[in-house]
Amino acid sequence: MEKTFFDEIIPRRGTHCLKYDDCMHRFGTDDVLPLWVADMDFRVAPAITRVAENIVKHGIYGYHLRTDRYYHAVTHWLQSHHQWKVQPDEIFFTPGVVPAISYLIQAFTQPGDGILIQTPVYYPFFSVIKQNRRKLLTNQLVEKDNYYSIDFEDFEQKVAQAKVFILCSPHNPVSRVWTEEELKRMAEICLKHKVLIISDEIHSDIVFGERRHRPLATLSDVVKENIITCHSPSKTFNLAGLGLGYVIIQNVALRQRFHDYYAVFYAEGINVFAYETMAAAYMESEEWYQAMLQYVYDNYLFLKAYLAKELPFIRHTPLEATYLVWLDFRALKLSDAELRKAVIERAKLGINDGPTFGPGGSGFQRINIACPRAILAEALHRLKQLT
Repeated sequence: MEKTFFDEIIPRRGTHCLKYDDCMHRFGTDDVLPLWVADMDFRVAPAITRVAENIVKHGIYGYHLRTDRYYHAVTHWLQSHHQWKVQPDEIFFTPGVVPAISYLIQAFTQPGDGILIQTPVYYPFFSVIKQNRRKLLTNQLVEKDNYYSIDFEDFEQKVAQAKVFILCSPHNPVSRVWTEEELKRMAEICLKHKVLIISDEIHSDIVFGERRHRPLATLSDVVKENIITCHSPSKTFNLAGLGLGYVIIQNVALRQRFHDYYAVFYAEGINVFAYETMAAAYMESEEWYQAMLQYVYDNYLFLKAYLAKELPFIRHTPLEATYLVWLDFRALKLSDAELRKAVIERAKLGINDGPTFGPGGSGFQRINIACPRAILAEALHRLKQLT
């Protein structure tokens, strides 16, 4: 697939697009270039467009069977890309990963139970815990020279107070691909304290260089009995607006418990577009996927070189995974309010504030680089207004 496929600038304003059409609400102005919410500014793979067009041409959007084909698409993808053998009856389809985490919290905890997360982290984790009236526990990641590691002493202290640990793997926003040693140590501590792990692996297909994502459930037969994995094609194939995720539970008892809870919501009856585009993504879009990975990584290399040459006061966390770069503005010595104001009003950029990701986010901003190179270049040029 030609690089120019991803160079195309596709107008999104006026399409009820959250990234572009919610700027006034998010940033107090429409006069910003928005690179915040985690979807791509790329057109989807041709196979996905084709199946969607076929559904539209048919013209009837009635009730749709959830056939073996959709389960096979998931099992095929996980086996071929992550060497993870999953059985169809271990999969539950959901309206997305965050709704899935909310369902899981309700199914496996009670109000007041402790739930542990590692900050700075994807901000809906905070709200889904608090809105379900559970106790928020945080294990702040340790940052040194813009690289993040785990404070395992604090981690174990917090795990001892928790009922559930929500892992972000790979991590958003610091883009760590956790090593096998780190994963094993976290899993062993949770097993020791009888704490269930919910592993959000939605970014696991977007990993760069020699690194490889290891699904937590593949560490050992013992570990997989204590893991519930959440996944989706939405980040990988730019399908977030179709609302499709899935949960994998390999422990028979946990699976039955979730089945009994989840069945009352009738939430697996997701629309035909979501199921069909997922199948087209997982079964027919490998060329697009590989080209997208290369384009995003080239964008990162472009950003890295630009910052080093033109904006050395802005540091960043090395991009191991995701298309979200964690930018460090602490050298400017601005308060978070001053930094937000400067980025919006002087640079005219709409990117994510670090503090929304919790403890450890002060002085940082998150930028989405899954966009045409020309848009990224314009965004970086605008950051010069901060000098």
